Amino acid sequence: MFKGAAYIVVGNLVSKLAGFGREVAFAGWFGTGPIAAGFRIAQTAYLLPAQALVGDSLGAGLLPLYREMLARDKDAARMLVLIAAGYAALLSALLSIGLFVFADDIVRFLVPGAGPKVWGIATELLVILSFATPAFLIGGMLSYLETSYGKFGAIAWRPLLLNIGSLAGAALAYWTGSYHWLATAILASHLIFVTWTVLEVRRLGGLRPQRRLARDEVVAIGGRFIRNALSLLSLPLIVQSTLVVERIISSHLGTSVIASVDYARFLADTTVQLIAMPLGVMTMASHGGQRSAAIDSHVAQVAVVAMVLATPVAALMLAYPEQVTRAIFARGAFDEHSVQVTAALVRYMGGAVFVSVTGYYLIKALNAQLRNREALIVMAAASLSSIAVNTLLWRVLGVATMGVAVASYSLVSFAGAVWRLGLWRELRLPIGALAACLLLNLAVAGLVRQLHGSLAQLVVGIVATALICGAVTLGVPRLRVTFWGPMIHNVQQRLARRRA
Repeated sequence: MFKGAAYIVVGNLVSKLAGFGREVAFAGWFGTGPIAAGFRIAQTAYLLPAQALVGDSLGAGLLPLYREMLARDKDAARMLVLIAAGYAALLSALLSIGLFVFADDIVRFLVPGAGPKVWGIATELLVILSFATPAFLIGGMLSYLETSYGKFGAIAWRPLLLNIGSLAGAALAYWTGSYHWLATAILASHLIFVTWTVLEVRRLGGLRPQRRLARDEVVAIGGRFIRNALSLLSLPLIVQSTLVVERIISSHLGTSVIASVDYARFLADTTVQLIAMPLGVMTMASHGGQRSAAIDSHVAQVAVVAMVLATPVAALMLAYPEQVTRAIFARGAFDEHSVQVTAALVRYMGGAVFVSVTGYYLIKALNAQLRNREALIVMAAASLSSIAVNTLLWRVLGVATMGVAVASYSLVSFAGAVWRLGLWRELRLPIGALAACLLLNLAVAGLVRQLHGSLAQLVVGIVATALICGAVTLGVPRLRVTFWGPMIHNVQQRLARRRA
């Protein structure tokens, strides 16, 4: 299990380095101006339904059920894949047509305050991206399926391929002066990836059943898949409505805010994808469809590891948001105004990764146990809290509203998942200790910010954060045993072998 998780982590790390380069280059070339805003709007309109369906409905609906069927009847499992692929193809075709035909209306609905120039750019890019929806949906579904064979190449390297495509598109758009390359390169990346995943799944186990299944068998298999995924089909309307509201509000606060939200979200989401995603996928692949005390213990231990890994990142972005933003993005077209707007969002979005990372993992743990309805309820409550913050407080909090809303979503999803999994008793001590770590680091940051120079403040802040978080994890027995224990045990074993 942990070998597979490590493989995904390496793939995510390499892809995130490419993504980091893409975001830094994009910020320098386009800043937070109309092209940057138009591209982010088109991405949102294209990804909202597709991302929800791949990440939750198809992934959670297919993977545990496929693993269960594969152990009993390979032909039934293959038929399940064909049914799921047919569902994805039909759904993606409908989405593509809708995005293509109603591109202008969708853009104006998402960002009513953006203005004609941004609307025009976003509409043209969305028309191009609409053709990528089938490849996005089917490729994403098959990459999850590959993990059932103990292979993690597609899910590990998919982000790298897409990031390279995005970076190439941004470079071509900047050098040629044609922003259409931003969408065209993404379309090409998805076509390459879906071709790879189809060939890989065919090589591993094939897509066609070896025997002819009776009609009743096919209907029963399709019914199980639909019932398993059905509880999550409302996610595009419930969870992704959070991002719709976010875009609408950000457009009223200014064009620069639209792009700044995505720069800040990139920093927060990177932490989630590097830590929580591989852990969640591995739990779904190795414990899919199972429920027992041993699995509950496993989930609790992995959740503690996720919290420990996320805490230093959260502490740094909570205490030093302007310094982090300036060091990463402040060059070229990314001016002082862009720095201040993005930093206001980084403080809350980044500071919340302490709970967003663990909450993401625990939601996947619910999916792995086929408790999709409970996961839906938790995510719906989190979405409602975010929508409430955005709609009720944006006139009061201004730019920071979107950051506070993301933090609200993360906190509610984390608390709800802990409650439904019954893990409060096991996690309350680690939660308290790591929350104290965040507060202590925030207090120390008040002294560090007295230093002259943003870079000096950031360097000293990183050292202080590492020392504080390291001291807390070593000083609290539960954290020391869960996080450091396995590493210490491995070192002791290696030393013993050398002595022998």
